Formats: sequence, C-alpha cells, structure tokens
Amino acid sequence: MRLITTIIAMFFGLTVTYGQTKEICGKVFDQEDNSPIAGVIVQIKDSVGNSYQYTITNNKGEYCIRYNVSVAELLRFQCMGYKTQEINISEIQSTNTIYMISQPTQLQDVIIKAPDIEQRSDTLTYYMSKYATVEDKKISDVLKRLPGIKVEDNGQIKYNGEPINKFYIDGSDFMDGRYGIATENINPADVASVEVLENHQPMQVLKGLEFSDQAGLNIKLKEEARHRWIAILNGGVGLSPLLYDASAFAMRIAGKWQNMESVRVNNTGWNPASQSTQHIDNRIFGNGYVDMLWDDYIDVGIQSSPIDESRTRDNLSLLANTSNSWHIGEGKDVKFNLTYEGDKLDYLTGYETNYFDDDIPSFIERNQMRTQAHRIGGQWALQVNRPTFFLKDNLYIDADWSNAVSDIGGTLSLSQKSETPSFSATNDLQLVKRIDDNLLTISSRNRYAYKPHTLLVTENDEIAENITSGDFRSVTEARYGWIFGRWNIYAHGGVDFNQHNMESNLYGLQLPYAMQNDVNFSLLNAYIAPEASYESYKWRVTLSVPTGYNLHHVRDRKVEGNITDNYVAVTPSLYVRHQISAKMEIAAQLRYSLTPPKASTYISGLLMTDFRNLYMATPITEYGDTRSVTMTFKYRNPITSLFFNFTGKYEWSSNPYMTNQLFLGDYILSALSPMRNDGRNLILNGGISKGLMSGRMTIGLDAGYIHMWDNAMRQNIISPYRLQVLNVQPYLKGHFTNWFSADYRLAYSRNVLDIDDAENSNNDALKQYMTLTFVPHKKWQLTIGGEHYYTRFSSGNSANLILLDASVRWNVSKRVDISLTASNLLNQREYRYVNYGLLSETNYMYRLRGRNIMASVEIRL
Repeated sequence: MRLITTIIAMFFGLTVTYGQTKEICGKVFDQEDNSPIAGVIVQIKDSVGNSYQYTITNNKGEYCIRYNVSVAELLRFQCMGYKTQEINISEIQSTNTIYMISQPTQLQDVIIKAPDIEQRSDTLTYYMSKYATVEDKKISDVLKRLPGIKVEDNGQIKYNGEPINKFYIDGSDFMDGRYGIATENINPADVASVEVLENHQPMQVLKGLEFSDQAGLNIKLKEEARHRWIAILNGGVGLSPLLYDASAFAMRIAGKWQNMESVRVNNTGWNPASQSTQHIDNRIFGNGYVDMLWDDYIDVGIQSSPIDESRTRDNLSLLANTSNSWHIGEGKDVKFNLTYEGDKLDYLTGYETNYFDDDIPSFIERNQMRTQAHRIGGQWALQVNRPTFFLKDNLYIDADWSNAVSDIGGTLSLSQKSETPSFSATNDLQLVKRIDDNLLTISSRNRYAYKPHTLLVTENDEIAENITSGDFRSVTEARYGWIFGRWNIYAHGGVDFNQHNMESNLYGLQLPYAMQNDVNFSLLNAYIAPEASYESYKWRVTLSVPTGYNLHHVRDRKVEGNITDNYVAVTPSLYVRHQISAKMEIAAQLRYSLTPPKASTYISGLLMTDFRNLYMATPITEYGDTRSVTMTFKYRNPITSLFFNFTGKYEWSSNPYMTNQLFLGDYILSALSPMRNDGRNLILNGGISKGLMSGRMTIGLDAGYIHMWDNAMRQNIISPYRLQVLNVQPYLKGHFTNWFSADYRLAYSRNVLDIDDAENSNNDALKQYMTLTFVPHKKWQLTIGGEHYYTRFSSGNSANLILLDASVRWNVSKRVDISLTASNLLNQREYRYVNYGLLSETNYMYRLRGRNIMASVEIRL
C-alpha cells in the first residue's frame, strides 16, 4: 500500500509545465572554404549542461531538431577537426547557418575496434557482413543469432523481450504482419543490414507526442537487390516414403511498387502456418478491447506437443501468397494481400489420464486422425501516413473450411467427424488528425462472421450436433487529445455493439438436460476513458480510468423468455516509466479491473465439444474483478552487445463462478457453478543475451517461473491447488572459427502440482538441441545435429528419445546450391511426455515421422 501511495503522490506531485515545442533547422559550413560539413553532432542542452536531444547533419550539412522552450538553453555543435561551438537558444532564429572553425585534434595512440552493433539515435544496425555466413540460407537463420533479438518457434520476432510492432523491407510495410514469408525466403546475400527501430512509432503524426515501448524491424537490402526482381527456386525429392518439396519465391522492392510472391508444396513435415500467421496485431482501439467475444465449442483438432512439429506432421501442405504495395502519392499507399493455405494431416497419438481420485478410473485413448483445412484470406488497404494526418482503411475477407475424421480406441471404441467452416468480412478504419498541438483520432471496425459447425460421433448409435452462429459487431471509438508541453490530456470514448445469434441441436445423447439452444444476444458497451500522461526525456507517467456501461439483452426462443441486465465496468490503471540512463529503464503498472459476466453464460442447453466432453453454462450475474502489479526492467548496451530484460507480475483475481467437472458415465461435463473463486498468480520472465567475438557468437539465457494458487471443482467438491512451473533455457550459437559453427540450446522445465488432501505430482522435462556445422571449403558445408528429450514422470519412470540428423551442402556457384539431408537417422517412431490438466495428469504418446532422406537444389535468379 505504501508503494501505491508513493507512486500516486509522485504522479500528482509533478509540476505541470505549459511549454511549447519548437523546431530549429539550419546548415553547418566550413568557415574557410564554405563547404557543408557532414556528421556534426547537434545537441540541445538544459541550464545545467545536460544533453537531452541530439541529431547529426547530413551530407549537405543540414539538420533539424525539436526542443522544449521551457527546458532548452544551449545549442551545441561538435565535430572532430573543428572547434566546438555553443549558442544560446534565445539568440537563434527558426532557421540559421553556422560556420565552424577548423581545429586539429591531437589524438593519443589508440587501438580502434569497431562495435558489433552500430547505434544512431534510436536505431541499432546489425551489418550482414559481420553476422551472415556462407551456411545461412535465409534471413531468419541470421536473425536467430543477433544479440537482443529472439525468433520464437512460431516465427514471431521479439526485441529485448517484446514483440516487434512493425516489419519493414527497405522502409516499406506491406506484409500486414505476416512477415514469416519474408524471413523464411529472403537470402542474406541480398541484405545489407538489419535495423532495429527502438521505441518505434509507425504513425508520423504521433512522432514526438506518443511513444511506444515496442521496436520496429527493417530489412535493408543491398543496392544491387533493389529495383529488380529477386527470385529463388527450390526443389527436392526423397525417400521413405516418396517425399517432395518445391517452392518459388520472387520479390521486387522498387520506389513506387513493392511486391512479394511465394508458393510452396511440401510433404516433409513443414507447416504453412509458420509463414502465413499474422504476428503483428493491427490494434486500433484501446487496451480494453477484446477481439473475440464468443468461443468455438467444437474442438476436435490436433493437440500440440513439446517436440518440433515437423517431427510429427505426416502432411501434404500448400501455401500461395501475393503481397503488394503501390506508392500513389506523398505518404499514400495502396496494399493488397492474398493467401491460400491447404493442409492435410494424418496423425496418430495416444494418452492415459490419471485423475488423482480412486473413484475415477484412468482413461486411455488411441486416436488415429486425418484433418483437412483450406483457408483463403484477402486484404485490401489504403494508407495515408503524413506528419499531420494518418488514414488507414483495411478490408479483410477470410474463408476457412476445416474437417477432422478420427478413429478412437482404448477405453472407448468409436469414430468421430467434425466440420468447422467459418466465413468473415471485416472493415477497419482509422483516422488521426493533428490540429495545431491537439490530436483527433477516430477508429471503427465492422465485422460479420458466419460459422456452421457439425459433430458426428458413431459408437453403437449415432450422436449428432449442429451449432450455427452468426455474429455482427460494430465498434466506433473517438479520441481527442490536448498537448500542453510535456502533458497530454485525452478524452476517449466509444460504442461497441454486438448482435449474436446461436442455434444448436444435439441428437442421440441420453442425458437429463436440454439438448437445444436458440438464443439471440444484443450487447451494447458504451464507454469513456479519460487519460492523462506526462512525458519527459526521463519520465513517462500515464493515468487512465476507462469506465463503461454494458447492456445485455438475451432472447431465448426455446423458453420464449427475455432477459435484460445492466452493468458498469471500470478498469483504472497507472503506468510509470523511468529512463535511468541511455542504456537502462524501469517501468511499473498498477491495474484494477471490475468486469461484468460474459453474456455466453446464458447459453443453457448442452453442448458437445468432442466425443467425450460436454459443456453447459449457467446464467451468471455477478461481477468479477482483477488486481495486478507489473514491474519491468530493461538494459541494453549495443556497444558491448549486451541485452537484458525482466518482467514480474503479481495478480489477484475473483471470479463469480467455477467450472465444475462432473463425470457422467463415459462423459465429462464441464458445468458453470455460480460460486465465487479467488486465485493468485505470480509470473516472472526474463532473458539475457551477449554477443561475443565481434559478432561471431551469441550466448544467452531465457527463464520463467509461474506460481499459481487457485481452486478446482470436481464432482461438486472444491479442491484448492498450487501449480509451479519453472523454465530455464540457456543457448549458445555462432562461429568459433571460419570453418566451424555450433548451435546449442537446452530447455529444462519442472512442473509441480500440489493438491490438498492428495499426493504431490511433479514432472521434469529436458530438451537439448545441438547442431555442428563444418566448412572445410567455402563451397562445402557438412552439418550434423541431434535432439535429446528426457521426461521423468511422477511415478518415477522416465522416457528418453534421441534424434539424429545430417546434411551436406555444395555451393556449386553463387546462384546454385545442392544439398542432401537425412533426418531421424535412428528411425525413432515414438515420443512420450506428460501434461497437467484440471486435477489430472496425462501421459501422451506421439507417432514420429520415420527416417527421411532428401536431395534438393536451390537456384537464385
């Protein structure tokens, strides 16, 4: 409580400064020959000599720099070989010319060592000449070795612990967040450098007014790779069984037209989602906005495993994409993206679940499944991004046809089939207008989605379920901001309307519950969110108090009843960020949330999610609330290639209901019970990475810890439990010499589940990845690698798995590569691991792809 009081007192104790922001532009010349001087450091200094803003003159000696009238005192010009000059701000006009006097600089004898990473203002530059090697086939191979940058298994890129907010190629953003297509295809030989744009603000109209904690990433191409087509063709065939992998990629980044084309067909375990997933959320509303209000109840998909999915996917996959951007005027672009994704999988798994209850027998399942998915997504966008005006209109059309067929064995013998298609159209509109020192923002989203889902379970008799939903949602939000020097005051409000229809029928199931739903929901959320923020070069403080009125109108056609409920939601938050130094920052956030119940609790008829699991809701009218405190610390030193980040969060939550797990013969019914449930969570995450040997090596450590105190309910009995999860992941990757490189990763996790009146259950899992690459000649690379998986179960039993791979690559020329790859040389066919559920422990078994041998050729045009 003392900490909260101190932070609030600090916030309200800040002095309000009603200053103005001005800009100085000018030129710097040599006094002797009147030639422009490039590289002059121009600094703004305050009354005590502290520098808080700077810029550097360009090749024409030109510069522009903004400053706050109430703080700035001096303008300082400094350049090696010239005498430093300082001029009082009050003596300078809006435009000026400075003449510097030559002055030889006497230097001591020093050994100069170039830093691994170049930094200019908020931009870090990683040069490919330092980090890329002959064995790197795609830019993602290099990104994974850059200090401070992490590429997740799903392809998402993070910088110092935070996901990037934009991905550019030569300053152009035309991928709509699906940058996996670029990172998995662009050759490092065509890239000059990778730039990290720290605290990146994508909207020019907001630069200098609103700051971002996230970074952007820019892939800067070599001059010879611009304004022309770059194409890469890949083809491969293999054995055990007949394998094939073919792809074509083409890209042209020109001044007025940027485009990227790719197509790939594959049956070697590759997942097209690794390239088609949208990693950047195009958020246009405030932080309280929830994108998906309704769940999909039928869930008969494939469960993921800790092992690399390419080891378990028996697939036939196709991905085709076109991404285009046309520059049609100053700051004005038109974008078009179209993606088709097809994925057919054959899948075999088994599991045994222990419920920690002598009255509930263990359940054994063997599942042989085939899934097929076809997805088409299109996007059209118009964007205007100028210093005083921003406009973006996005139209998305998405269609998804998915089905799954499986034969179930074990405790039960049956078959099931599901079809879960969906069709949606979404239009996003955002406008930001700068009016003098004020800001006007208008955002709107309109979406319609239609989902006709079916499930068929066949044992002795048939059980069939049809769930059809139609959903229309319209959100309009306005925001007006007053800028007073370092203070920003915002009036923020909007209306969120949702019309949702849901109809379901469940046939063939003999249970004493309603088997049908026919419900119409009309949901209205009108909200305001006043916000005040203070910005300086060392402090950022934001206080916001979102408050909303929620109207839930529910019409149940089965019982001919109407229900109307009214709620108020409040979500205040206080955020404080302190820039301790140019390398170090700390931030804290206090947040409270009082939220109304979900409208979906009014769906009272029984729903079947798969052959064994059922769901039934109960109308809930009580509020839930959540309190949390979050602390973040970041350090980065590009000169020494050292990056560190840490986040800690403690959360208290109180929910108005619990999920009661009921065992009804062969079925498990998850029913909502109107009973308050209080829980707590402690979440700690951090990472450190360090570049060594002038960019040749990177070492690092990622770690996380979760401690959860909660309650579970089964057979109407409440069981308090505590769950602890520890993850530690050290890694080392890079080049020891010109002819030898290594990539080593270790991932250790420990899970401990402690249930009152029951024996503790724990599980240890260890994964090790090692890849060694030898380059005996610049045209040859030999790679050998292995993966080791170890799992120790609660019973004391353990499982070991070792997978070995090898490959040989021949660089025939600068444009042609030939490779021979062998995976799973030991022909391992089974993988086991353990996972925890609601008061249960499940031991899984996955079938692995067998030994695969493949020959491939790559041609760069």
